[in-house]
Amino acid sequence: MFPTLYHFLFDLTGISLPFLKVVNTFGFFVALSIGAAYWAMSTEFARKTLLGDFAKVKVKQVTGVGVDRSEYLINGLMSFVFGYKILYLMVETGDGFSPQDHVFSTEGSWLFGIGAMSFSLWRTWVADKKQRRETPSETIVEMDASVRMSNITTIALLSGFLGAKVFHLLETPSEIHWETLLVDLLTSGGWTFYGGLICGAAGVIWYAQKHGMHWRHVFDAGGPAMMLSYGLGRFGCHFSGDGDWGIANVKPNPGLPDWAWAYKYPHNVLGKDYASAGMEMIPGCSGEYCYQLSVPVYPTPLYEALMALGLFALLWFVLRKWSLAPFQLFSAYMMMAGLERMLIESIREHGESLYDVAGFSFSQAQMISLALMLFGVLGWIWSGRNPIKPQFESSAD
Repeated sequence: MFPTLYHFLFDLTGISLPFLKVVNTFGFFVALSIGAAYWAMSTEFARKTLLGDFAKVKVKQVTGVGVDRSEYLINGLMSFVFGYKILYLMVETGDGFSPQDHVFSTEGSWLFGIGAMSFSLWRTWVADKKQRRETPSETIVEMDASVRMSNITTIALLSGFLGAKVFHLLETPSEIHWETLLVDLLTSGGWTFYGGLICGAAGVIWYAQKHGMHWRHVFDAGGPAMMLSYGLGRFGCHFSGDGDWGIANVKPNPGLPDWAWAYKYPHNVLGKDYASAGMEMIPGCSGEYCYQLSVPVYPTPLYEALMALGLFALLWFVLRKWSLAPFQLFSAYMMMAGLERMLIESIREHGESLYDVAGFSFSQAQMISLALMLFGVLGWIWSGRNPIKPQFESSAD
């Protein structure tokens, strides 16, 4: 396992770059999944604008004005922080120095901070002089709907992260304490994908309706993006060893590598905090991440990542090109996502995150997976019987 990008690079090449210890592997894959979803959804927004599903967006462009003073302030401040803290962590390599332990401290380099700020202000000044004209001009340019993606991404992240946290807390309702609820919401640990999916989608739909974008087309554009994002995010769970693994697997290996069948997740990120919970020390290891599982388990995050990427390919390269009614592509996504998660839940470790109703025990993910499959089937049938025509003039060839 690779808790940070430092461990990944060192294990792969033998090159030691201590500053990479500040970049968690899981966080890196989360950022990668967000970027991939942004690309996929932007591509769909542009395509749907050509098809007449979305209206073109009129954008005012002003030239010859130069750089606003606030930009000087923001660029200078951000560059100083980058130099003072980030460059300092990248360069400092003393014995026993762990960058992660100093991220939120006041330690840093004034020399690097002032140097980075000076360079940034100089570049901003050069751009300011280059842009200024005696007579500024203003034009209105029509662009495709992908220009709204920055706002949509921000809304999806804020509402999605909040939903992921709330749903995680609801997995164990007996442990919710009103006096610590705000603190629990703001802590970094504990997220539930389906909570992020539901609340993030609600936030996006609110924004889309506000700007005259039909919610069916927005959902269709988001389905493949969410499948791609989920697959890449699961790679982060696997490579970091964040505890989202399967149940114990002591069955005979059918010929697969151990990491693909029954894996102990050595050097996982949970070992140093949960050493007593089914963990054991790795013989001969020294350092922060020296624990592995006592009993090998199914590497379910890896299975999910591969399944999700395969389903994304099916949505992107096949179903997306069919003549489907609006919302049928997203309905297909719901059926696929629900079935995939329902299958993996049978070999996934749940811990105490289970509901007991009428003698039946089930996880939150199983309940939502079943609902997704049901809504997917109903959505496919309903949207097929109630199609909508393009609302705007098509500009496709």
